[in-house]
Amino acid sequence: MPLQVQRLRAPGTGLCSFTVVDGSGLPVGPVEKFLAHLVAVGKAPNTVEAYARDLRDLFEWLEQRGWEFRELTLEQLAEFFDWLRRPRRARQSGVFMLPGTVSAVEQNTLVRKRSAVASFYRFHSRRDERVPALLGELDGPRPTGTYQPMLVHTRQRGPSADSYSPIRLRVHHQRPRTVTEKQQTQLLDACTHLRDRFLVLLMFESGLRLGEALGLRHCDLRLRAGEVHVVPREHNVNDARVKELKPRIIPVGDAVFDLYAEYMEVEYGALDCDYVLINLFREPLGAPMTAGNVHRLVDRLRERTGIGYFTPHVARHSYATRLLRAGVPVETVAELLGHASSHTTQTTYVHLTSEDHRKALVSAGVLTEGTTGQ
Repeated sequence: MPLQVQRLRAPGTGLCSFTVVDGSGLPVGPVEKFLAHLVAVGKAPNTVEAYARDLRDLFEWLEQRGWEFRELTLEQLAEFFDWLRRPRRARQSGVFMLPGTVSAVEQNTLVRKRSAVASFYRFHSRRDERVPALLGELDGPRPTGTYQPMLVHTRQRGPSADSYSPIRLRVHHQRPRTVTEKQQTQLLDACTHLRDRFLVLLMFESGLRLGEALGLRHCDLRLRAGEVHVVPREHNVNDARVKELKPRIIPVGDAVFDLYAEYMEVEYGALDCDYVLINLFREPLGAPMTAGNVHRLVDRLRERTGIGYFTPHVARHSYATRLLRAGVPVETVAELLGHASSHTTQTTYVHLTSEDHRKALVSAGVLTEGTTGQ
């Protein structure tokens, strides 16, 4: 029986976590210790789940090879990433792949898995001298102590960070997908409930992450000031999380608060709950919405509109792109998005189209309006 990722909920606190279990239903010890560490330092449940799935793949591969994780060499671990590129059905012993076979996994996914494996090995190499420390540097060497070399942030986050890794995975950064104003209107019109319409409009007008939206309390919406306050909280009953610990304030337009007021009057009514977004049409009524509820809503909106790539994060990308195209300074956009650094914003949203470039050239006087270049 293959390894499985299982969801856990701690008694008393209700905190959500994940673990990896073997065919006997027992936790895989090294993975369990690492995941417990992630929970202890406050990592979001979605982050812990992603690590669990990546490490499940690692230990499934180790089990096939009959290798022990403490005894791996760098050359052996490189085989793991070749194995990941195979379709799942071809990840069996004795199956050979023809040269030139297209990878079944996107390069971005491989980079994420490499980072998970590196974090896992960093954790264990600090606690067990038998664990090779080099495998903790798969996403590039990290400075030790308090000294931070000049431009270390570009080494860890920049597009050339891969050149510092002993296992190189070239990635072409893809343009974040966005929706047009017309498509945004289609998505809003496809909502059959005011609550859903409010949620979609809020994400388009504030750039909130889904966890931030689901964690909102009524006191976080400041109607008179026209602001949405993003407040980190230790625990939400729906496992919603604010990624950054720093609070932030996002100004939004009247349309958001007008729809919020209508939603409260028509659908929310006399229900008593601190959370803004709650279950109104399915059990348990009055409980805070979960990410699963929203994903089901998104699936319905995709089907109704034909916009098959729409996600809450696409709404966030659309918000950021609209601000940058309007000339809002990248530092301000970074603050509004809750990015730790404007460098993250710059590297994420380097996706101006040829039309954007044309407008810049016209503004600079290099081209005149109506020039086609033909």
